[in-house]
Amino acid sequence: MKIPTGWEQFFKEEKQKPYFEELMKFLKNEYETKTIYPPKENIFTVFNLVKPEDVKVVLLGQDPYHGYNQANGIAFSTNDSKTPRSLANMFKELNNDLGIEHPSNDLTGWVKQGVFLLNTILTVREHEPLSHKNKGWEIFVLDLLNFLEQTNHNVLFCAFGNNAYEMYSKITNINSQDILRFGHPSPFSYERYFKNTKPYSAINNWLIEHNENPIDWSK
Repeated sequence: MKIPTGWEQFFKEEKQKPYFEELMKFLKNEYETKTIYPPKENIFTVFNLVKPEDVKVVLLGQDPYHGYNQANGIAFSTNDSKTPRSLANMFKELNNDLGIEHPSNDLTGWVKQGVFLLNTILTVREHEPLSHKNKGWEIFVLDLLNFLEQTNHNVLFCAFGNNAYEMYSKITNINSQDILRFGHPSPFSYERYFKNTKPYSAINNWLIEHNENPIDWSK
């Protein structure tokens, strides 16, 4: 496994823990025997796009898209020209909030500005959502969130849905003022809990209050 540049300290610590060794063994077997997304070389894509000290916002999802050519290692983002429903709802609210039409389904531009788009579970079997739940990814992500909170004290944790909020609540010494909570953009909760919540302007307002440059959500 090639460690992403800038994340050496974090990965060095995780690789020494028993859960990580078990997780890597599990994934090796899964990729050899089943169709798993994202492709193995893309699991840590988001880490390769931004260094820990440049992370300004963590936006946590659940697990990757489980269809062909969808998951690309960046939560919510996809290389596919067909827009997944959750992402379509995110774009709908972006337009409602800031009047922005995002040009593509690729959210690399957000990550490069410091929006760390991360799933709670980083891999999934084809057409089997949550199939890699409780295999070790949740421990990895919680350790990562603690690492980011300690490394970069000026970071906002943005929760889309209850799963993300529950994960954030486990961060050691987390300040509740550093968490913004919204509903999930999935079709099941969009109308009731996500529509008209204006998360993008709320994130930018928080960043400005903390002397950080706001995100250009059009990129």
